[in-house]
Amino acid sequence: MTTMDNILSMPRLEFKKGIDTAIFLSRELDDARYFRQGVCFQEPDHEPYQWDQTNFDETHWVLKGKVRLRVRDAKGREVVLEAKEGEHIYLPAGYTYTLEPTGVETAFLWTSGPSPRVGLFEAPDYSKQLLALRKEAEA
Repeated sequence: MTTMDNILSMPRLEFKKGIDTAIFLSRELDDARYFRQGVCFQEPDHEPYQWDQTNFDETHWVLKGKVRLRVRDAKGREVVLEAKEGEHIYLPAGYTYTLEPTGVETAFLWTSGPSPRVGLFEAPDYSKQLLALRKEAEA
């Protein structure tokens, strides 16, 4: 069982200034092999955060505020998606995504899968923090 209080007490992985996430379901923390889940927190004026989503799908369920995503395909075509509190966006693999600031404080639940590789190799220090939390819980 995970509560928002648990999530709020977790270490955060910063993507850019004003945007970070608490990953509460992962290989490190729960031995989850096929997907990850977390809550992303955005300040109203966060720096845009871009990633290439080549081999996994992702979803965003807006808990508070509003999400704005600029989506670009391999041919360079772009579209902007927005979702407000209570709405959900599905982000398939094969696109470049950019989270843009919306002017409001935002939190959204995200899920990605399948996990492209075991562990959070892109963030080794954060991965170590989650592993330490798991060992602490097992003790």
